[in-house]
Amino acid sequence: MFNVMCQVSGGMTGFRQGLLKDGDDRVIEFETREAAEAEARRLSEKMNSGYGCASFRYWAKEVF
Repeated sequence: MFNVMCQVSGGMTGFRQGLLKDGDDRVIEFETREAAEAEARRLSEKMNSGYGCASFRYWAKEVF
């Protein structure tokens, strides 16, 4: 199983880091590294494509 880690820095939030969660505050799990990495890439492109002053980083992390 794999999770996606999220990191944001800058803007009004400062620095924050945590696991990607759904709308019900549950950690999202992926069956494969490839699926987690694909979601991390998608989110990185989406969240860093605007004019905001915050920087977002997403990456896959194996669940032990």
